[in-house]
Amino acid sequence: MDLRDVEMSFGIQFPKLFHATNNSGMMDHLSRSREWVKDKIANDMNYVWLGDFFGEWMGNCCLFAFENLPSACDELYECLKFDLNIYPERQSINSLYRLIPFAHKISGDKYCFLYEDGEKEPKIVVYGHDTGDIDLWANSFEEFLYFQIVEEVADKNREIHSDYIMAHIQWLNDAHKRLLTEMPIKDIWEQLPEPQEFNIWTC
Repeated sequence: MDLRDVEMSFGIQFPKLFHATNNSGMMDHLSRSREWVKDKIANDMNYVWLGDFFGEWMGNCCLFAFENLPSACDELYECLKFDLNIYPERQSINSLYRLIPFAHKISGDKYCFLYEDGEKEPKIVVYGHDTGDIDLWANSFEEFLYFQIVEEVADKNREIHSDYIMAHIQWLNDAHKRLLTEMPIKDIWEQLPEPQEFNIWTC
C-alpha cells in the first residue's frame, strides 16, 4: 500500500512535507510490510537503516507502515468510543475534527493528524491510550519533526551532526535549522512548549 492509497481510503491529504519526504524515498520502508523490512535488514548488508525516515524511533516515535494505518485508525476510534462511556460529560466527537493516527510511542500513545474544517493542513495531537487525553503536540508536521529531533538529540545524547540526524534536519525550515546551529540543544529542549490539552468533544 502506498501513500496515495491511504489518502484515498481516508478521503484526506497528508501534509505537503510528509509527501515531500515520502517522494524522496526515505519512507519506502513504510510502503512495505514489517516482515519485508526485517528480512531486508537481515539479508541485505547494503541496506541503510539510518536512511529511513524515523527509522530508529525518532524522539520515541515510530511511524506506522502505510498498510497498518487503517487498522490503527479503527483502533483509535474504538478507544474514543470507549472514552465516551467513561466520561459522561462528553456527548460525542465534534464533527469539525477528524483524527488520523500516523505514529506511536513505545507506550502505545498515538500521534495523530488533527484535521479541522477550514484548515489546509493538520495539526498534530497525541492520544493517551491510558488516559483518554488528547494533547496538542505541534501546529504543523514540520514543527513536529523539529520537536522530535530536539528530543532525540537531547534525551539520547546523539551527535547532532550524525548522518541520521542530518538526514532529518534537511526537512526543517530555515528558522529551525538556524536554532539548531546557534543554540545549545539543552537550551532548546528546556524552551520547548508543553503540550496543551485539546478538546475534540461536544459536551
